[in-house]
Amino acid sequence: MTPEQSQPRAIYTTELVRQVARQTGLRQRVVRQVLGVSLDAIQAALTAGEQVTLPGFGTFYTSHRAAARVRSVRTGRQVEVPVRRVAAFRVGEVLKRVVARKNLGRRRLFGLPL
Repeated sequence: MTPEQSQPRAIYTTELVRQVARQTGLRQRVVRQVLGVSLDAIQAALTAGEQVTLPGFGTFYTSHRAAARVRSVRTGRQVEVPVRRVAAFRVGEVLKRVVARKNLGRRRLFGLPL
């Protein structure tokens, strides 16, 4: 199994907060609060039907899923699934290139050199 095929390590909130605090010199409590407020703002915008664009990183948006008739795996019966609004994320070009390690040039993400 190659490294690309192995299961990626998950980074949870605590580790993310710890890394940001270490890199910025801010207290973990402050970083956790900023992260929480940032995510709340994204959630509020999506709830209001707006999209949130972080240039180079990506765009959070909502879309509607059409109603569908599907077969329940558990019972085998046909079930009606109503129309619903779902959250989605479209990856930005800079993030795509960073992950693929392709031709980064002098691009910046959030004003920071890559």
